[in-house]
Amino acid sequence: MSKLCVLFGNNISSKLTQFFTGSRAYHTFWLTNDYVYDMHLIRRRRPFYTYLGCETIEREFPDITQAYLEERLTNDNSWYGVKDYCLFLLRPLYHLFGKSTRNCGGVICSEMCNIDLRACGYPTPWDLDKEPPSPGDFEKWFKE
Repeated sequence: MSKLCVLFGNNISSKLTQFFTGSRAYHTFWLTNDYVYDMHLIRRRRPFYTYLGCETIEREFPDITQAYLEERLTNDNSWYGVKDYCLFLLRPLYHLFGKSTRNCGGVICSEMCNIDLRACGYPTPWDLDKEPPSPGDFEKWFKE
């Protein structure tokens, strides 16, 4: 069983995200008993204590197993880069002109989590073929 965690902070990433999205939520990741699985250029696995002491909100998803996350770590070709993140931060400007956020082919951390949820049978408010959710979108969803 895994928990989907939304990370908040007072660092530059959090402040930039708050400026552009209105939320301090700047990262999402999966937490198991042993590891953290997240997206940082590519999928990665880190020690479980990576984010200990950080401000998070979390929700359990029993069907997202460590075996599933290990398989995705091994076989997923998703990636994201600086251009993807910058375009995502420009999301409010795109919305002013009635456009959806573009990307350069990469997958941001919250989009990775949405893909995992959908692959394991969990309905989410975000269509995989449309604009990806932000960590702030997950924050709102968890609070509903």
